[in-house]
Amino acid sequence: MPRGGDGTAETKAGADMLDDAEALRREADELRNRREWRAAAAAYAAFLRLRPEDAGMQVQQGHCLKEAGDIAGALALYRDAARKRPEEADIPLQIGHAEKLRGAREAALAAYGHALLLDPRSEDGWREWRALAGERPARPLATAAAGVVLDLTDLAAWIRGGRRAPSGIQRVQLGLARAALSAPTPPPLCAMPAGGGGWRALPAPLFLRLERLMTEGADPEAPEWRDAATLLEALLASPPPLRFAPGAVLVTLGGTWGQPDYLASLRLARERDGLRHVPLLHDCIPLLLPEHCAEGVTRAYARWFASLSLHADGVLAVSRSTRDDMRRLHAALLPELPVPPAAVVPLDAAPRPLAALPSAPPPEHPLLRDGTPFVLFVSTIEGRKNHLMVFGAWLTLLRRLGPGAVPLLVCVGRPGWRAEAALALLDSVPELRARVRLLHDVPDPLLAALYRKCLFTLYNSHHEGWGLPVTESLAAGKVPLVPEHSALREAGEGGALFFAPGSEPDLLEKLTRLITEPEFRAAAEARIAAAPPLRGWEAVAAQLMAEAERLAGGTAPGLPPPSLLGRLPVPAGRRHRLRRLETGRPCLEMAIAEAVRQGEGWHPLAAEEAWTRPGEALLALPLGPEQAGPLRLELELRAPAPAHRMVEILAQREDAAPAAPVPLHLRAGQSAILALDVPAGGPLLRVELLSRVPPADREAGHLGIGLAGFGLARAGRLDERLALLEQRHFLVPAARPGM
Repeated sequence: MPRGGDGTAETKAGADMLDDAEALRREADELRNRREWRAAAAAYAAFLRLRPEDAGMQVQQGHCLKEAGDIAGALALYRDAARKRPEEADIPLQIGHAEKLRGAREAALAAYGHALLLDPRSEDGWREWRALAGERPARPLATAAAGVVLDLTDLAAWIRGGRRAPSGIQRVQLGLARAALSAPTPPPLCAMPAGGGGWRALPAPLFLRLERLMTEGADPEAPEWRDAATLLEALLASPPPLRFAPGAVLVTLGGTWGQPDYLASLRLARERDGLRHVPLLHDCIPLLLPEHCAEGVTRAYARWFASLSLHADGVLAVSRSTRDDMRRLHAALLPELPVPPAAVVPLDAAPRPLAALPSAPPPEHPLLRDGTPFVLFVSTIEGRKNHLMVFGAWLTLLRRLGPGAVPLLVCVGRPGWRAEAALALLDSVPELRARVRLLHDVPDPLLAALYRKCLFTLYNSHHEGWGLPVTESLAAGKVPLVPEHSALREAGEGGALFFAPGSEPDLLEKLTRLITEPEFRAAAEARIAAAPPLRGWEAVAAQLMAEAERLAGGTAPGLPPPSLLGRLPVPAGRRHRLRRLETGRPCLEMAIAEAVRQGEGWHPLAAEEAWTRPGEALLALPLGPEQAGPLRLELELRAPAPAHRMVEILAQREDAAPAAPVPLHLRAGQSAILALDVPAGGPLLRVELLSRVPPADREAGHLGIGLAGFGLARAGRLDERLALLEQRHFLVPAARPGM
């Protein structure tokens, strides 16, 4: 009789094998518990011959080999188990322990870091990683950052300022970076230290620690927060600067106009490493509404905006409205420069679900306990958000409907720029003060609970680049009442109720209906529920990285990026000042003063001139077709007040015969104008300034030579030479483009 159809024997053999395997496992466990490491490892090996797919027992065998001193054997088992269970955080944690035992610090650090990527909440993983990261031996040059690199300089500056709870732009940076790190190939993160000097790697484990602490708590003095913030500063202060691999694209996630040498670092990295740059643009509010920004912010933003097309391969805008603002302002204020290409990456992302947060008890707050109805307004309290109008409307509601019919107004946000008028009204009217609650430093779990519990949300503003609280309200299924302008129209597309901008009567009418007509509010909530669901931050991050690659021309190593300096016109017959302009209006002079200073030989722009560092500094002047012939170059030089300077200046034109350096001696504080004849040639003129600093010059030893400005005149054009002369001696108002 054929035996192929009889499975009884095979079933019995399989059961016997299972019994044998289970017996071996019990034996191995007993030997391990008796600390008989070699024998236990042999028993686990016998078990695995019967059950080779059991990654957990491979880890146990690895533990035994590690305890027996066979670190290499343990690592081989751990790594094979990690391939079988790539999502299990404990296995790379064990790899880290083994690497640490054999003295492989960098390998252990990488393994602990991988464990924290898989489980950012692992306190064991954090302690191990923190201990190694904090040792800070002399650091070798790190591997060059490749692909899309996310720059969190703005977030690091926020933390450095003593703050923990994030504002809107910081929440966007946290959401994008956290989501990007969950991708199969996480991008490198970086940030600049306070003193500049290039970027430093921001390790993903440290970012995840900071992100968790920023969203789950608010106390900036908590020990765990101070520890993480201190480590961040220590790592960012550690040399050497980060290098970038060919084809790398730096995506700046926040504002960097407050970093004095940020643009200079971009130029250096582009020249040295071929780095491409695509910033994320949140808004153009310092140019559109300068009265609602600190004057220093407006001026720094203007200088940054003037240089945008000369330092960015493209721009990522958070809304169509912001993209259009950028294009319109650039064309109006900087008509001489090309508008940078742009793509829109809307921030239409639902907040991370609370299921992703720790299984802690529900947040405690009186608003969540006593059943008092309230309306939620999430925003920094500042002039631009026009809390004064909202408080005035609330006071009118109280007087029309009576306090018993009007819910509380709960404002979540810190007082900011020009909040005084709104806070003064609140302070001076007791009946209003009794119905308004001000909260700040609210962690994410409590904020999510407030969204769920509120009747509806209110958001007011004179202008927005997006409006993240509107998106968060829609994600919670609550109706946001918002002004119908700027990007708020886009943020509220999924069900917001709009009122006429600046119209308190229309705001009052909409508020009254939402408060007094439950069926009206329910119908609006039903429309939100019926709308397509919001996407997750993972989708937004994926789009951001893909669009950055596209705008930058791809991240594959290949040809170096095109020079952005060629976009810059440097007209002849015009004096070009090299100084830090203190105005809130972008202009070509700002762009020229920033972009022509190439390399590491320059200090940040000063109020009256640009100072070189001791040694060599490079001035790179792009020339248009109309300047192809011979030129006269005039340089306005200045020695530092305390000491004389010996300078050699070499003006070398592309495709021209080699030039000879011109020596110059300037007495302490002396100013001089040097005129150089430049032959016909190519479209780039390189001017090298070599400053020799006496060793005894301690007072001004950090300064080379000052360059207050330069000018070009075409050969034979006496009118251009006369124009340069007049501009140095007379105030000649420049033509100002219209808005």
